[in-house]
Amino acid sequence: MSVQEMDTIKYILYEICIPSICILCFFAAMLNILVFISRGYCKSRSASLELTYSLALSDTWTSIVIGVSLFWNSYKPVVLQMPHETYCFPLTLEAFRTGGLLTGIFHLVALAFTHYMTIKRPFDHHKVLPLRTIHIMIFFMWATPPLANEKCMGISFYENFFFRAAISLIIVILIITTTIFYIKMLQKITEVRNKTAAANPAPGASARGRRTVVTAVLIFGTFLIGWMPASIMYILTAEDMPLYKKQSVYITIMSIVVLSIIYN
Repeated sequence: MSVQEMDTIKYILYEICIPSICILCFFAAMLNILVFISRGYCKSRSASLELTYSLALSDTWTSIVIGVSLFWNSYKPVVLQMPHETYCFPLTLEAFRTGGLLTGIFHLVALAFTHYMTIKRPFDHHKVLPLRTIHIMIFFMWATPPLANEKCMGISFYENFFFRAAISLIIVILIITTTIFYIKMLQKITEVRNKTAAANPAPGASARGRRTVVTAVLIFGTFLIGWMPASIMYILTAEDMPLYKKQSVYITIMSIVVLSIIYN
């Protein structure tokens, strides 16, 4: 395949796929905004609900940043043939996108821990995790990624392998931590179910515990399936990695598929 044919295919893919993904970003943002707005109609507040609403707001922000980033960093220079005059703004968008990913994973770890404490200490978990503590956690989960990217970093730094490896390592550690909480939740539910089966009481508490785990696993699984491929592409396109500055239709297709999976 000639270079001209590759450029033509890339142009067509960008012209069709990027607007489609931007539309998905818009609908994802709208749905998450509706979830967050429902907070005003919720009479009772809990640690899990507050974290869920904050996660919905985080997903809204990430969706907006991804949509703007795709238009500015990909659609504008490739389809509209308008090259960047400076890389500061495009890199800032990429930094915000990375920050949005980290903020979302921070929320998942916090939700997993909160669900675990709810199951482990069903009667006094609100004392361990009062709403004030949850609000402080939410503040730091939102503040930490932007503070780490407060300045316009050079393109060489953003593409640096060690920088991307550090981000990927943080993501892997947080995912492993979340998985451990889920395993402990399942172990605790199994333990409670065995005890309640022996005593033969009403199965309501065990059923609630299972619903909590199922809900948590669905949230985590959706995020894992959606973002893990993006995280892998993030590290593979770093400096000195196999896909660094590779111009290929297949890499373009892989990138588009990864972005599509996020909003699947």
